[in-house]
Order: sequence, then structure tokens, then C-alpha cells
Amino acid sequence: MNLLAGHIISARVGKRATAILAAIGLVALTAVSRGHGADTSGGDQASWLGKAAPDFVLTNLSSKTVRLSDFKGKVVLLDFWATWCAPCREEIPELIQLQRQYSSKGFTVLGVALDEEGAAVVKPVAHRLDINYPVVIGTLQVAAAYGGIEALPTTFLIGRNGKILKTYVGSREKSEFQQDIASALKQARSTSK
Repeated sequence: MNLLAGHIISARVGKRATAILAAIGLVALTAVSRGHGADTSGGDQASWLGKAAPDFVLTNLSSKTVRLSDFKGKVVLLDFWATWCAPCREEIPELIQLQRQYSSKGFTVLGVALDEEGAAVVKPVAHRLDINYPVVIGTLQVAAAYGGIEALPTTFLIGRNGKILKTYVGSREKSEFQQDIASALKQARSTSK
């Protein structure tokens, strides 16, 4: 069940049924998310490869407006996650390391938190984990613009030209991200010469 369908269903049922649906969804998302090395095509996300990443306007944890286009000219690892997603939280320390390793080379991680409670729940987790990259509060519309986010984490590697280079559905080892980021940065250097 994707996040949009879950939102629509929860609007039509009571609190107890919503809690049950949420628990089932969490188990399903966790099962998919734990699929290290799983298919990276991402279902609908595969159709985005080579296409421009949809721009968005969202709010960061300091209530400031952030656009994806603010990062044009950088390689961006766009990470859709949620505080309740265990594989997402497990992956964050590696994303922090990637931000440290590559930020001076024209790279950034951009986290898109899909928690319905918004900054109230995301900000304390971001602080506790000492996240060193920008985090914005996502919306159902942004999730839909990226083909419907069906599992968390779902991550997109976006080139300096704003086009999607790769998708990752489920958590990944840092080494896979490193290889793809290095390739994207190298590709960007060779095309700018």
C-alpha cells in the first residue's frame, strides 16, 4: 500500500482500524526496506531514470522554505524516510558520513521526512542523530510526484543537471552509495570540461 492509499484509507476508518492498518503497513515497509541489494528499479520510480527530478517547495526544520532547485549544480541524494522507520534510522549515520565525505565536492544529502506529525516529531530525532544535512517535511503531493513512495527508505540520486541517475528502494550499504556518488561527481566533472 502506498502512502497516498494509506492516507485515504485512514480518513475513512476509525482510530483502532487506522492503528491496525498502520501496523500492517509498518511491517510491510520494514520487510521491503530490509531488502539490502533488492531490486533498485523502484517500480514506478524506474520510469524516472534520466528524467528531470520534480521540483518541490517544502519547509525545513527551521520553518524556512527549501526548493529542490536550490541544489541545482550539486549531486543530490534525495532520501525519503520517516522517524518510525527502523531501516531509515539505521541508514542515517551512513548518510551523515556521506555528507561529510562529499559535501566539499558539490554533493548533498537532502532528507524528506514523511511523518504526518511533521517537524514536531522529526526535529528531536534529527537532533538526537546529529543529522548534518538538510531535512525537509514531505507531503503526499511530493511523494506522488516521485511515482508514489511505496517503501521507506526510498532514495533518488540526482545529477548536477537535475536528472535522476538512480533509485534505491530499501536501505543500502554505504559502499553502494559511495560508488554511485563518486561516479556521478566524476561524470559531472567530465561534462563540465
